[in-house]
Amino acid sequence: MDFFRKFNNKNCRINSLIALLMLNLLTVSLSAGCGRPSRAFSRTDFVMDTVLGEKIYGSKDLTEDVKVLLTDLEKEQLSWREDESTVAGVNQAGQSGEAAETDETFAGWVNDCLDLARKSGGAFDPTIGSLTRLWDIEGDHPKVPAEEDINRLLAESGYGKVHVEGIKILMDSGVQLDLGAVGKGIGCDEAAAWLAGRKDVTGAVISIGGSIVTYGEKPDGSPWSVGIQDPRDEDGVIMGSLTLEGSHYISTSGDYEKYFEEDGVRYHHILDPATGYPADNSLCSVTVVCDSGLLSDGLSTACFVLGREKALKLLQTYGAEGIFIEKDGQVTVTKGLEDSFRILEKDKYTLN
Repeated sequence: MDFFRKFNNKNCRINSLIALLMLNLLTVSLSAGCGRPSRAFSRTDFVMDTVLGEKIYGSKDLTEDVKVLLTDLEKEQLSWREDESTVAGVNQAGQSGEAAETDETFAGWVNDCLDLARKSGGAFDPTIGSLTRLWDIEGDHPKVPAEEDINRLLAESGYGKVHVEGIKILMDSGVQLDLGAVGKGIGCDEAAAWLAGRKDVTGAVISIGGSIVTYGEKPDGSPWSVGIQDPRDEDGVIMGSLTLEGSHYISTSGDYEKYFEEDGVRYHHILDPATGYPADNSLCSVTVVCDSGLLSDGLSTACFVLGREKALKLLQTYGAEGIFIEKDGQVTVTKGLEDSFRILEKDKYTLN
């Protein structure tokens, strides 16, 4: 059964970014290719402020375990709202001018984010969390902020103001670290790593909002099927399908998932760190496929901000693949996905 969820947050319409996962709502018995009994366990839930979709093939239902893992990850590591989380501790130490001691995993996430920030020329920046909260596009009271407030927070942000030495992180005064733009991707990384340690799991597909991980393989050996949502359809129609074999990380960023309207103008949630306003170019959706959840999540954001031409060069830097949907209906697919992607809505979209 095709799976997608769309939900509203008062003034903001929030869509699951990649909507089609071959998830059944009932647990069914299957036969693994090697002859061992295998079952498909499915779950739909809510974590990290978004929809969680799981389908795990194995001998035991582990969907609850994955949900708990992701809930703990957000609470203990990633959420700036949790006073005891690692990222909150880093921000608190930064306000005092002190270095925060983290661990190798967290410091590695921050280093990866800073590397992406440098290579994207700042199109991705993990320090604009205060600016994001000022707009409150994902909250209850979204608004267009005063220009002086935007400029003030832009002056306080900047990835160059975050310094990592080993497991210690030191930030310049006023800087706030926010890993929300890669949080779902990190969740996919952690879920896949946990599943890899389970001998009774043969394959899985897990969706955390717009970030997806396909792990292993289906018992019947058929490929994974992922749908790309039509960014200009209010009902969440699928405009194309992506067929993949093996383990991959897929993330989509678009101007249609979270937004509000003010004075007849629509403002989406993907902010350009250079201007402090929503990114404005020819793109309405970017999907990235690569071998890292963190990078697929962060790259989809950076590519959306950069625009297609610069984004294509950035993807080459990371050996990643992408699908770009433009406002005029043109679709660009990188070479590595040409045989895997097909357009379903041919009356609305055409390959570039």
